[in-house]
Amino acid sequence: MTIKRLMIISMLLAAAIVIGYLESLIPLFIPGVRLGLANVIILIMLYEFKFYEALIVDLLRIFIISLIRGTFLSPIFFMALVGGMLSYLIMLLFTRFKKFSPIGVSVLGSLFHAVGQILVAIVLMSTVKIAYYLPFIALLSVVTGIISGLIAKMYLKRSITKNFIEGNNDFEEENENI
Repeated sequence: MTIKRLMIISMLLAAAIVIGYLESLIPLFIPGVRLGLANVIILIMLYEFKFYEALIVDLLRIFIISLIRGTFLSPIFFMALVGGMLSYLIMLLFTRFKKFSPIGVSVLGSLFHAVGQILVAIVLMSTVKIAYYLPFIALLSVVTGIISGLIAKMYLKRSITKNFIEGNNDFEEENENI
Protein backbone atom coordinates (compact mmCIF):
# COMPACT_ATOMS: atom_id res chain seq x y z
CA MET A 1 0.00 0.00 0.00
CA THR A 2 1.43 3.34 -1.01
CA ILE A 3 1.55 6.35 1.27
CA LYS A 4 -0.76 8.21 -1.13
CA ARG A 5 -3.35 5.42 -0.87
CA LEU A 6 -3.05 5.29 2.91
CA MET A 7 -3.49 9.08 3.13
CA ILE A 8 -6.65 8.97 1.03
CA ILE A 9 -8.07 6.09 3.08
CA SER A 10 -7.27 8.04 6.26
CA MET A 11 -9.03 11.12 4.90
CA LEU A 12 -12.06 9.03 3.97
CA LEU A 13 -12.08 7.54 7.48
CA ALA A 14 -11.92 11.04 8.98
CA ALA A 15 -14.78 12.18 6.73
CA ALA A 16 -16.88 9.14 7.71
CA ILE A 17 -16.27 9.82 11.40
CA VAL A 18 -17.15 13.53 11.15
CA ILE A 19 -20.25 12.85 9.05
CA GLY A 20 -21.33 9.98 11.31
CA TYR A 21 -20.86 12.02 14.46
CA LEU A 22 -22.63 15.10 13.09
CA GLU A 23 -25.59 13.10 11.83
CA SER A 24 -25.93 11.49 15.26
CA LEU A 25 -26.71 14.99 16.58
CA ILE A 26 -29.63 15.44 14.16
CA PRO A 27 -32.86 14.36 15.88
CA LEU A 28 -35.31 12.48 13.68
CA PHE A 29 -38.87 11.70 14.64
CA ILE A 30 -38.17 7.97 15.13
CA PRO A 31 -35.67 7.22 17.92
CA GLY A 32 -32.48 5.51 16.80
CA VAL A 33 -32.94 6.36 13.12
CA ARG A 34 -30.10 8.24 11.44
CA LEU A 35 -29.66 9.63 7.96
CA GLY A 36 -26.84 7.18 7.20
CA LEU A 37 -24.76 9.69 5.25
CA ALA A 38 -21.51 8.22 6.60
CA ASN A 39 -22.37 5.15 4.53
CA VAL A 40 -21.77 7.24 1.41
CA ILE A 41 -18.06 6.93 2.20
CA ILE A 42 -18.28 3.16 2.60
CA LEU A 43 -20.26 2.82 -0.62
CA ILE A 44 -17.70 4.88 -2.54
CA MET A 45 -14.92 2.76 -1.07
CA LEU A 46 -16.64 -0.46 -2.12
CA TYR A 47 -16.59 0.78 -5.70
CA GLU A 48 -13.12 2.34 -5.76
CA PHE A 49 -11.03 0.53 -3.16
CA LYS A 50 -10.29 -3.01 -2.04
CA PHE A 51 -13.09 -4.65 -0.06
CA TYR A 52 -10.96 -4.99 3.07
CA GLU A 53 -10.02 -1.29 3.01
CA ALA A 54 -13.72 -0.40 3.04
CA LEU A 55 -14.29 -2.90 5.86
CA ILE A 56 -11.49 -1.43 7.97
CA VAL A 57 -12.85 2.10 7.50
CA ASP A 58 -16.38 0.94 8.35
CA LEU A 59 -15.27 -0.85 11.52
CA LEU A 60 -13.02 1.99 12.65
CA ARG A 61 -15.82 4.49 12.01
CA ILE A 62 -18.23 2.52 14.19
CA PHE A 63 -15.69 2.02 16.99
CA ILE A 64 -14.39 5.62 17.01
CA ILE A 65 -17.84 7.22 16.92
CA SER A 66 -18.95 4.97 19.78
CA LEU A 67 -15.89 6.05 21.79
CA ILE A 68 -16.55 9.74 21.06
CA ARG A 69 -20.24 9.45 21.97
CA GLY A 70 -19.56 7.30 25.04
CA THR A 71 -21.61 4.35 23.78
CA PHE A 72 -18.79 1.80 23.38
CA LEU A 73 -19.98 -1.70 24.41
CA SER A 74 -23.50 -0.38 25.09
CA PRO A 75 -26.63 -1.69 23.34
CA ILE A 76 -26.37 1.25 20.92
CA PHE A 77 -22.83 0.18 20.00
CA PHE A 78 -23.87 -3.41 19.31
CA MET A 79 -26.85 -2.27 17.24
CA ALA A 80 -24.56 -0.01 15.20
CA LEU A 81 -21.93 -2.75 14.83
CA VAL A 82 -24.30 -5.51 13.73
CA GLY A 83 -26.31 -3.16 11.52
CA GLY A 84 -23.13 -1.75 10.00
CA MET A 85 -21.60 -5.15 9.30
CA LEU A 86 -24.80 -6.57 7.81
CA SER A 87 -25.12 -3.45 5.66
CA TYR A 88 -21.47 -3.74 4.62
CA LEU A 89 -21.84 -7.41 3.61
CA ILE A 90 -24.98 -6.75 1.56
CA MET A 91 -23.42 -3.72 -0.15
CA LEU A 92 -20.24 -5.71 -0.84
CA LEU A 93 -22.27 -8.50 -2.42
CA PHE A 94 -24.39 -6.19 -4.56
CA THR A 95 -21.52 -3.95 -5.72
CA ARG A 96 -20.14 -7.06 -7.37
CA PHE A 97 -23.29 -7.42 -9.49
CA LYS A 98 -23.14 -4.91 -12.31
CA LYS A 99 -26.95 -4.76 -12.54
CA PHE A 100 -27.28 -2.63 -9.40
CA SER A 101 -26.59 1.09 -9.34
CA PRO A 102 -25.07 2.77 -6.28
CA ILE A 103 -28.60 3.90 -5.43
CA GLY A 104 -29.94 0.33 -5.35
CA VAL A 105 -26.91 -0.90 -3.41
CA SER A 106 -27.33 1.96 -0.92
CA VAL A 107 -31.03 1.21 -0.39
CA LEU A 108 -30.28 -2.47 0.22
CA GLY A 109 -27.47 -1.55 2.63
CA SER A 110 -29.74 0.84 4.48
CA LEU A 111 -32.52 -1.74 4.76
CA PHE A 112 -30.19 -4.44 6.06
CA HIS A 113 -28.67 -2.01 8.54
CA ALA A 114 -32.16 -1.59 9.98
CA VAL A 115 -32.68 -5.37 10.02
CA GLY A 116 -29.39 -5.83 11.91
CA GLN A 117 -30.38 -3.24 14.48
CA ILE A 118 -33.79 -4.83 15.02
CA LEU A 119 -32.20 -8.28 15.42
CA VAL A 120 -29.89 -6.97 18.14
CA ALA A 121 -32.81 -5.20 19.83
CA ILE A 122 -34.82 -8.44 19.80
CA VAL A 123 -31.95 -10.30 21.48
CA LEU A 124 -31.22 -7.55 24.01
CA MET A 125 -34.85 -6.94 24.93
CA SER A 126 -35.85 -10.62 24.78
CA THR A 127 -38.97 -9.85 22.77
CA VAL A 128 -39.91 -10.08 19.12
CA LYS A 129 -42.45 -7.28 19.57
CA ILE A 130 -39.70 -4.82 18.64
CA ALA A 131 -39.97 -6.22 15.09
CA TYR A 132 -43.17 -4.15 14.69
CA TYR A 133 -40.84 -1.15 14.53
CA LEU A 134 -39.16 -2.52 11.38
CA PRO A 135 -41.69 -1.31 8.75
CA PHE A 136 -41.31 2.29 9.94
CA ILE A 137 -37.52 2.08 9.97
CA ALA A 138 -37.54 0.28 6.61
CA LEU A 139 -39.57 3.06 5.00
CA LEU A 140 -37.12 5.67 6.25
CA SER A 141 -34.22 3.42 5.23
CA VAL A 142 -35.43 3.44 1.63
CA VAL A 143 -35.58 7.25 1.62
CA THR A 144 -32.19 7.72 3.29
CA GLY A 145 -30.70 4.96 1.12
CA ILE A 146 -31.84 6.77 -2.02
CA ILE A 147 -30.31 10.04 -0.79
CA SER A 148 -27.00 8.37 0.11
CA GLY A 149 -27.00 6.44 -3.16
CA LEU A 150 -27.57 9.61 -5.19
CA ILE A 151 -24.68 11.35 -3.45
CA ALA A 152 -22.39 8.35 -4.00
CA LYS A 153 -23.46 8.05 -7.64
CA MET A 154 -22.66 11.71 -8.30
CA TYR A 155 -19.28 11.31 -6.65
CA LEU A 156 -18.46 8.09 -8.49
CA LYS A 157 -19.33 9.70 -11.80
CA ARG A 158 -16.29 11.94 -11.33
CA SER A 159 -14.27 9.19 -9.63
CA ILE A 160 -12.19 11.73 -7.71
CA THR A 161 -10.39 9.39 -5.30
CA LYS A 162 -9.74 6.75 -7.93
CA ASN A 163 -8.23 9.32 -10.30
CA PHE A 164 -6.06 10.72 -7.52
CA ILE A 165 -4.77 7.29 -6.46
CA GLU A 166 -3.99 6.31 -10.03
CA GLY A 167 -2.24 9.62 -10.61
CA ASN A 168 -4.75 10.91 -13.18
CA ASN A 169 -5.22 14.39 -11.77
CA ASP A 170 -4.31 17.86 -12.87
CA PHE A 171 -2.62 18.75 -9.59
CA GLU A 172 0.13 16.18 -10.06
CA GLU A 173 0.62 17.16 -13.68
CA GLU A 174 0.93 20.85 -12.75
CA ASN A 175 3.50 20.10 -10.04
CA GLU A 176 5.57 17.94 -12.39
CA ASN A 177 5.89 20.88 -14.77
CA ILE A 178 7.21 23.24 -12.06
